[in-house]
Amino acid sequence: MSQERVGILEEWSSWSEDLCRRELPSVLPRLLSMYEHSESWVEHIQILKIMIEMFLPHMNHLTLEQTFFSQVLPKTVKLFDEMIYELTTQARGLSSQNVEIQATLRNILQTMVQVLGALTGCVQHVCATQESIILENIHSLPSSVLHVIKSTFVHCKNSESVYSGHLHLISDLLQALFKGAYSLQKQLMELLDMVCVDPSVNENEDVLNMVLVIHSLLDICSVISTMDQAFHANTWKFIIKQSLKHQSVIKSRLKHRDIINSLCEDLLFSFHFCLQLAEPMPLSDTQGGQDNANYRLFQKTLKLCRFFANSLLHYIKEFLPFLSDSCCPLHQLYLQIYRHFTPAVTPFPSCDISLYSQLDHSH
Repeated sequence: MSQERVGILEEWSSWSEDLCRRELPSVLPRLLSMYEHSESWVEHIQILKIMIEMFLPHMNHLTLEQTFFSQVLPKTVKLFDEMIYELTTQARGLSSQNVEIQATLRNILQTMVQVLGALTGCVQHVCATQESIILENIHSLPSSVLHVIKSTFVHCKNSESVYSGHLHLISDLLQALFKGAYSLQKQLMELLDMVCVDPSVNENEDVLNMVLVIHSLLDICSVISTMDQAFHANTWKFIIKQSLKHQSVIKSRLKHRDIINSLCEDLLFSFHFCLQLAEPMPLSDTQGGQDNANYRLFQKTLKLCRFFANSLLHYIKEFLPFLSDSCCPLHQLYLQIYRHFTPAVTPFPSCDISLYSQLDHSH
């Protein structure tokens, strides 16, 4: 970065709120041009932070998509993907003796954490300035954020194989990266809770964007299922909640089979884990109650299993007319669970069996 550009950026980052507001029309185009043509990741993140921290609060919230998000976020996503690629490519050279590679990887991870922080600032700004959000007015934001979140979780999930044997050298920054993505997703779900979709319009950008959001969160669920049980369950809660909230306009466009398949897989995984925990557990463990670690884990897993079962049944009840191609996975799920129970024990309440029969015979 040239000394002249460094000086300009330092000057802008020191401006007062009033000066930023007054100079926004003239400075923003220059910042956007500098961001588009910046030559290094360090310069990218410096310009991005100045735009978000100093000038975003003074932009018209009705034109954010056109004037800011659509111009900045695609470049930010590309930048993040490049950093993920660089990490994966250089990770094979990581060792305690190779100080240079270690420093390079740590710098990249620190920059990625800063990108997550910048995106969190964008989401928080929208939440703070709008009581009701029209998704079309900010549609680049959730799509970009979800892409970055998924990429982060995938990298963290694969970190043991990516950094084979040397994970301890950068584990602190990977934890910071995971926490940043975790926090960003929580903030984004708060924003999406404020979204309104016009129920009188069945085919518009808002509908398509909301469907894309739900399917993207579904993809994230498949990544984090073995990483954080509570976060996984909360993401599923949000998917079900948003599907029902906007049911009238998105019901015909959702990938119901994918949602049903994923719920069935998560329910079956939790159920089998419950069985694995229960088999070696002596009676003394169950009598020990909350003081026994094995029993606490069993209770936690059982609660998760019950959550997935209730979510699945609730989804079936609400979207029954759209589940004609989901009979096979539901039938297989029922059989795989039922075969573990003795004839005297019914795994589902009678009302639930009735619902299952209705689905099976109506399609």
